[in-house]
Amino acid sequence: MAPHTVPTRWKRGMIEVGSRVFAYVQASGVDPAGDTGVANAGLILGREGNVLVDALMVPSMTRRLVAAIKKTTRKPIATLINTHHHLDHTGGNRFFRGATRIASEKCREALVPGFPPLPLLQRFMPRFAREFPLLEMALPTVTFKDHLVVHDGDREIQLWHPGFAAHTVGDTVLYLPRERVLFAGDIAFYYVTPLAFQGHVGNWIKAATRLLEYDAEVIVPGHGPIGGKTELTYMRDYLVAIHREAKKRFDAGMDAEDAAADIRLGVYASWSDAERILPNVMRCYQEFRNELDLPLDLGRMLDGMERLRGRATDHTCL
Repeated sequence: MAPHTVPTRWKRGMIEVGSRVFAYVQASGVDPAGDTGVANAGLILGREGNVLVDALMVPSMTRRLVAAIKKTTRKPIATLINTHHHLDHTGGNRFFRGATRIASEKCREALVPGFPPLPLLQRFMPRFAREFPLLEMALPTVTFKDHLVVHDGDREIQLWHPGFAAHTVGDTVLYLPRERVLFAGDIAFYYVTPLAFQGHVGNWIKAATRLLEYDAEVIVPGHGPIGGKTELTYMRDYLVAIHREAKKRFDAGMDAEDAAADIRLGVYASWSDAERILPNVMRCYQEFRNELDLPLDLGRMLDGMERLRGRATDHTCL
């Protein structure tokens, strides 16, 4: 595990990361109350029309995003690209019904059944409970399997799906080769603990390794501050360590809850939402049992995370 200093604050709002390319960062630092549901978005200004990367979650979030877009450009959003199906990236899709909405085939398939049940959402993210009843689904209208290129004048936006489940079954990243900017979606979490409750940790490590091969100067994560390959390496190191330590405890016959409590997080204990180690370990255990086709027991997961939340942190290195 690479040692690093965890920032407590970072820049938020609409931030230019390349020529006419912006990241929209909601959170401004490591939040002890939790980062769940607080995602990033992106804006690419084009000749033909503007491209939005993700639409955030509840209406108040997306309305602030729309206001920030209007301060940046007079042109409407012509294309919306969803990096994956999770609510914190797709809940605001309905605000852009006039746009062409693009996602991977697997992302759309995961969205078709609808958003998670309201009681589960309100328990998982209570700070947004009042707004969850206002959600309305707006599905992607264009899908692709592995690769898609969006052209706008001389600008090229390359979309890539890994071909396997990583953070989710339908992850998409966007790469702008001329600007050397990569929108990684939730394949990248910076200084925020990754969450694999619907993921495949072993494959996620492979996907993160693949992203490091892009010629990118700037990488916009799905959660956390704007960064680059150094921060992506930190996150991959976390996943590698959790995968390794979970396997040791799995082989020793420990259950997932005991394993999660036993693993020492080192510097990663300072990342927000450290209790996500439990779903990450639970998914590793499913991987080791070849049971990733089965959904995670979310009730058990939430009970265990609530027990872990607030426990004394141990900064012994993994």
